[in-house]
Amino acid sequence: MQKSKKNLPVYRGRPRNTNLNKEITKVLWQLLENKSLAELTINEIALKANTTRPAIYRRWSSIEEICIDAFLAEVEQKVPTPTSNHPPDALREYILSLIKFLSGQVGKVIAEILGRAQVNQELMGKFHDGFLEPRRNHARKIIRRGQKSNHFRSDIDFDLLIDLYAGPIYFRAFAQHAPLNDKFAQELADTVLVAIKKEKSK
Repeated sequence: MQKSKKNLPVYRGRPRNTNLNKEITKVLWQLLENKSLAELTINEIALKANTTRPAIYRRWSSIEEICIDAFLAEVEQKVPTPTSNHPPDALREYILSLIKFLSGQVGKVIAEILGRAQVNQELMGKFHDGFLEPRRNHARKIIRRGQKSNHFRSDIDFDLLIDLYAGPIYFRAFAQHAPLNDKFAQELADTVLVAIKKEKSK
């Protein structure tokens, strides 16, 4: 005779910590303040985040992937949509915020990530899909508005315009041969805006 299951106790698994992802990425940045990415381990992250290795590996397959997600979360907060409706001012605002974002710890970490991504197409794809393409699409909208309103030249390709400012920024961030400071930011924005400015008809 089978026992009734009606009165058997119900055992539930451990409640899922919905804030764990944020805590792990927060801990990652804290640890990277005092050591390089190459020195960091999943064990250290798990210990400081008060979690376990399996819990981390259920979310990410490597420290590099955690870094990418942490980077993308920071981008959304620190490189916001420009507030100006005037395309030249919006593009300047965007260039300045991007430089400020990449000028510190974030730039150094991403330089190391991209170095590893050269031999890891999956990691590179995640960086492209999560950061590069959304940022470039965002810039294309500003440039398109500038061309339609006759502020920017219409004879230059969108991607070329973006590379005109993005190239020097990323080169300085990754090669670290010169600073990403306010002086550079203002001079780069001035140079780009002069180069793409549409001349008034005589």
